[in-house]
Amino acid sequence: MPRAIGANSRLLMIPELTYGTAPGGNWRRVPFLSCNLGAEQPLLDADVIGLGGNRDPAAPFFDTVTVEGDVVVPVDLINIGHWLRLLLGAPTTTGTNPNFTHTFGSGAATLPSQAIEIGYPDVPSYDVCAGVRADALEIDFGPTGPATATIKLIAQGSTRSGSSSGGTPVSAAYTAFHKAQGSITRGGAALAQVTGARLAFSNSVEAVRTIRADRKIEGADPGIARATGQITARFADTTLLTQAQNGTAAEFAFAFTIDANRSLTFTLHEVYLALAKTPIEGPAGVEASFEFRAAFNATATRMMTAVLKNQQAGTEYA
Repeated sequence: MPRAIGANSRLLMIPELTYGTAPGGNWRRVPFLSCNLGAEQPLLDADVIGLGGNRDPAAPFFDTVTVEGDVVVPVDLINIGHWLRLLLGAPTTTGTNPNFTHTFGSGAATLPSQAIEIGYPDVPSYDVCAGVRADALEIDFGPTGPATATIKLIAQGSTRSGSSSGGTPVSAAYTAFHKAQGSITRGGAALAQVTGARLAFSNSVEAVRTIRADRKIEGADPGIARATGQITARFADTTLLTQAQNGTAAEFAFAFTIDANRSLTFTLHEVYLALAKTPIEGPAGVEASFEFRAAFNATATRMMTAVLKNQQAGTEYA
């Protein structure tokens, strides 16, 4: 009897026209590294007294269904755009074939939803999570290794069946970004001596729970968007330290670049740094880690802009 293994699993997604309703058609197959999105329904104790002649409990009962989880995906040239659409909304696309520029912005009043199917064809079992919204994104920057993104998801409901709902899945060519292709700039100038960085964006999504017979959430509403993170650098100059001491803001950009027409750039238009120590921990080099927070910038009219340059037409992210 076959057993489910991760190597044979697959992840399909498709935009929803109506929140919580998985559409038909041919879904999109996307690459991923891990996924724990799924339904959980805890059992609660029923502390009822007087049912029998001893201290044994009554039968437990089911609580509300929760469908949440994280997916870890490679930061690649095409498929990351579908996750950015889920996180930030549809982009504005410019350019001509084969060079397109997709511009995503933070702070949208409403966010789209997707249906996502996690497939275990060895069993077979297919879990369709409908009403999926992206709550948060986190990306680490470093000198080496693959570029990956962790995305926190919240769904309305989940349905399992023995067959796939994805039709004949479509897929895009896979071109991965790597951390060695990363760069960080401050005010348009390259930031030197950076040994590592972390960028985190959150939609502060709130699961709206109401009284429903199916125990599903009513929706997932976005709250205040936040962009935070950390930059760790060798203590070679006082650029970051002076900004932190003065309490001033600067524009920071975090990018992965293959060439002029293939890149992904996250620009935080107004970043404030927390004051950090410069500890001496032995004879090796001295490093300082600066926590940061971004804010709305009046000139850019948003807090964060994500620009993806690739050969994919804008209709794919609409």
